[in-house]
Amino acid sequence: MDNEQMYSDILDELQTWQGTSGGSATGGGTKAQATYASGFERAVDPSRRAHRADTLKVSILGGGNGGMAMAGHMAILGYEITIWSPFSWEVEPIEEKGGVSIIGSEVSGFGKIAKVTRSLDVAVKGADLIMICAPAMSHKPYASMLAPLLRDGQVVVLNPGRTGGSLEFARTLTRFACSARIVLGETQTFIYAAERTDAYTVKILKEKFRMRAAALPASDNDLMMEPLRDLYPQIEPAQNVLETGLNNVAPVVHPGTVLLNTSVLERTAAGEPLKFYQDQVTPTIATLIMGKLDQEKQAVARALGLKEVWSLLDWYRESYHIVGDNIFDVIRANPYIAGFTAPSHILAQNHILDDVPNSLVPIADFGRVLGVPTPTVDSMVHLASAMCSIDWWEQGRTVSGLGLGGMSVQHMIEHVEHTALGGKCSESGVCRAFGFYS
Repeated sequence: MDNEQMYSDILDELQTWQGTSGGSATGGGTKAQATYASGFERAVDPSRRAHRADTLKVSILGGGNGGMAMAGHMAILGYEITIWSPFSWEVEPIEEKGGVSIIGSEVSGFGKIAKVTRSLDVAVKGADLIMICAPAMSHKPYASMLAPLLRDGQVVVLNPGRTGGSLEFARTLTRFACSARIVLGETQTFIYAAERTDAYTVKILKEKFRMRAAALPASDNDLMMEPLRDLYPQIEPAQNVLETGLNNVAPVVHPGTVLLNTSVLERTAAGEPLKFYQDQVTPTIATLIMGKLDQEKQAVARALGLKEVWSLLDWYRESYHIVGDNIFDVIRANPYIAGFTAPSHILAQNHILDDVPNSLVPIADFGRVLGVPTPTVDSMVHLASAMCSIDWWEQGRTVSGLGLGGMSVQHMIEHVEHTALGGKCSESGVCRAFGFYS
């Protein structure tokens, strides 16, 4: 079935949601509509997955909403799961219970975790697939700690990479003389919409219908996809990590909403049970900020010659099967994200701490290098810097810092698609070799 027929079939089965349009800056324009599935639609037929559950060893690094959801779901499917977190308050309840409780229409049950550990070397030893489920600001410290621990053939996936995650991770492995020849990759987004309900229970609101991932270099895509698609068959290989990084929608949705509607932060802090997508996102923010951020991000991606460039509306359609004409209506029509709690502080939930330096800044810097104007992206970085008293331009990822400085577009594409990763220290003969990790 081709995409056009698929979307036609989806639309035939959808019911209409009517809402105030973003047709004018204040939402007072004409009526528009977004559509969503009237009944719950499972993302993946269970028969398509977990064929290697009895042999594939999976380690999950991170014990937050995402790490818990992935660990619990995959354990329910029968995988031998190890979970690690640097925070005792995340792992202690899982250790005490022996696993993670999953609730939700997509999947429910108790996932028994084979190993819960606070020791990173224990967590990754013998793992076939290492899934890093942590904010992008953790990529560099995780890579520095993992450098002497990784072994040849291990597959490491950033969930997600945001913008430039794999490039930063790879450069950090090289910086710390990692000798292992691993397969490194990243996803464009996180596979679940999930939220923890207590210390050992997480609600999976939705597993996404379609998602893309890329290895660094992309010539390793097949090696990455082999174990990854056993867990998540709906993941497909992307052109390269520039595509996954620039089809990342977090910087479009999160920072401007937090920075420009601080009254919701204050009301949430005062105890009101407000929701991020229902109360903090407004027609004005969706139209005048998200829409322009989205256009600028797409312009940067197209300047790189990427073959598949998703708008925010494309992303909602592909991820959730939510279809509509404007951003505000599509966000409001999405039942899977409606319950997410609004942050109670400007730095809560990582919408600024993570999305500004690790998405907005590199998007703007790619724009500068490629000659693509990004005035709205720039303004969000300036505003976040002023409000937080942190120079995000100085702290964020840059083209040069990602190892692409001075390259032409053709050279950048060649680098992310064909330049070998890992084991580079062996060329000089100076590697970290710690026997007690073997």
